[in-house]
Amino acid sequence: MHGGRCSLLELLILAMLIKEGSAHGYALYKQILEVTRMCWNPSIGTIYRLLNDMAGRGLVAKDLGDRRHRYSITSKGVEYFTSRAQTPLTSKAGVLAAMLEAYFKIAEGEPGLIAGPLKERLKTLRGVLHKYRRLLE
Repeated sequence: MHGGRCSLLELLILAMLIKEGSAHGYALYKQILEVTRMCWNPSIGTIYRLLNDMAGRGLVAKDLGDRRHRYSITSKGVEYFTSRAQTPLTSKAGVLAAMLEAYFKIAEGEPGLIAGPLKERLKTLRGVLHKYRRLLE
């Protein structure tokens, strides 16, 4: 996590703090479970250790709110996120695009193939891409 390497969990937490503004550690934990559909279940202890480490490095601010710590991203954290998230986003976006194209090609012959959770997540993705489409042009 130090130096040139960082974890995907670290980037995910920073992304959530950028989106939300601030959050309690447990709220971040619940968001991770929701975003990953419980396919990735880091322990709450892992989340708090990482948040404390990130606070020590100045990436997040840790404030005692209503008897619980709230975390918010700092300008150093935003800088860290933008410098480190680009590489995994670039590589994962290409892989995801190729996989989705193959899946959609198969689904053209069997339209019912895209249903349930995948359909729901693709709608969410479409909404995000539509919301920020001007940045992609």
